[in-house]
Amino acid sequence: MRASLPPIDTWAPRNTRYSSFPRKLEPRKINKLDSRIRGNDGFFELPTYRLAALFCLLFFIGHSTFAATLPAIVDEASGLTRSPQHVGVYWTHNDNINLPASSKKGVPLLFATNNDGKLLGTLKLDGVRQRDWEAITHLDLDGKPTLVIGDIGDNRGTWPDYRLWFVPEPVALKTNITQRPTAIIRFRYSDQVPAPRRQGGFSGSHDAESLVFDAPNNAFLLLTKREKPARLFAIPLTSRVNLSDRKPISAQEKKATVVTARFVANLPALPAPDLVSWLLHPFTSPYADQPTAMALAPDGHLLAILTYSAVYYFYRRANEDWPTALQKPFASVSLPAIEQWEGASFSADGQRLMVVREGAGERTLISIPAPQGVPAE
Repeated sequence: MRASLPPIDTWAPRNTRYSSFPRKLEPRKINKLDSRIRGNDGFFELPTYRLAALFCLLFFIGHSTFAATLPAIVDEASGLTRSPQHVGVYWTHNDNINLPASSKKGVPLLFATNNDGKLLGTLKLDGVRQRDWEAITHLDLDGKPTLVIGDIGDNRGTWPDYRLWFVPEPVALKTNITQRPTAIIRFRYSDQVPAPRRQGGFSGSHDAESLVFDAPNNAFLLLTKREKPARLFAIPLTSRVNLSDRKPISAQEKKATVVTARFVANLPALPAPDLVSWLLHPFTSPYADQPTAMALAPDGHLLAILTYSAVYYFYRRANEDWPTALQKPFASVSLPAIEQWEGASFSADGQRLMVVREGAGERTLISIPAPQGVPAE
């Protein structure tokens, strides 16, 4: 039975954050945003960003959008995937710090939650060092529902290689579960080249936050974040190295062969979905169109690409490759605010797209309707 979420009119408009800005960009410091609207009886000052926010509010009230709040411990949600075996359950994780107000940093924890944001379980990956977890996906591996965590973030572009960690999903959900990973993929990108004079030994490293498993092609897809255009890469599932439960994980990690992620396609430019977004983007953040997550629908055809401000949908037809499918999004929708939206996952029936954002407080999890049917050619 699907848990119900409060409709959007229970949290809008009084507490909406349509006029919210990235933390480093304070509206009061942006003088050019302030404009005066003159009327017949004089004039009054109205910041442009607030006027645009009003239009955003009117636009979103008509959308079938729902919101919930993640557990307080999930204060830097950076990935999301639906459970492969528990209906209505989603797995998420923090970025680098998992225990607020604690000296422990980088604890490799996964959190199971439902549509209401209720914490259902925690899973610690034993022996794993969390460097910069940015994405999570799932697959059926040898008949076992398996979660795959992408340690693929690289804000400074200095890492020589990256990791995908495989861990079986617990059959029963509860807190304080600890499991060892069963496999790893160490990889670098095909455009990373040796650079002996550079610290780390490689140039062309990529910061990425988007990861899905493409079952028809038996491969993982990764999308880089900071390049324009963003670049899509693929890694075959067969690249994984199985891990023994009799040896330290760290030792096996060091010995794992580093494979090469193959370049697939460039992502096209992602235009603002509507007039309001187009007006807001230049004033809010130059990074509003950076990809922060991908989600692949259960049918394997519909791909959602998340940014800080919107969701873009691409459709891969039967026998079509990704370079062809990614030529142009067939649909897009603005999100309720320009925020640090960091993770996305389709529901098990493909009817809705769940989205999480970094940060504490309310509305850290939202659900929006996903496009249905086959788009016209």
